[in-house]
Amino acid sequence: MSDARRAALSKAFQATAYVVRPHPLVGGVKHVLRVDAAHPVLDAALAAHGHTTWAFVTAWNPRARPRSPRTNAGLQRTLRGLLEARGQPSVPAVGVAEDRSWFEESLFVPGLSRDEAWRLGRLFDQEAVLWARAGGVAAFLWCQESPSP
Repeated sequence: MSDARRAALSKAFQATAYVVRPHPLVGGVKHVLRVDAAHPVLDAALAAHGHTTWAFVTAWNPRARPRSPRTNAGLQRTLRGLLEARGQPSVPAVGVAEDRSWFEESLFVPGLSRDEAWRLGRLFDQEAVLWARAGGVAAFLWCQESPSP
């Protein structure tokens, strides 16, 4: 990926609200996640279920290129089905641009390791996924590059 494209995507992703819908796994309340921020209330809710990591993933718009609603819905069904087949819990979520010019249906996945999150993003041809460890800050994993240690 060119430096200019990465910078543009990074700026767009930074200006996104990562909204986790209310669900028992996240304490029954909505959470709005931000890049480079800690989320202690969410961490506490996840700890009650034995989770110390999480990822925010989508199958929408592979390679950050707009797709039709029908295509995106099909890709998202495939992602959800894969997680269900693995027995991996997930929570409905949505990424929303700060200016509300776009959104992507997503899934919040508690308990996903960093490597698993990267592989899942790569499998669905995503540029990046958001990942964090309890007590840390949410950060991008750039999926089209080799994972850093």
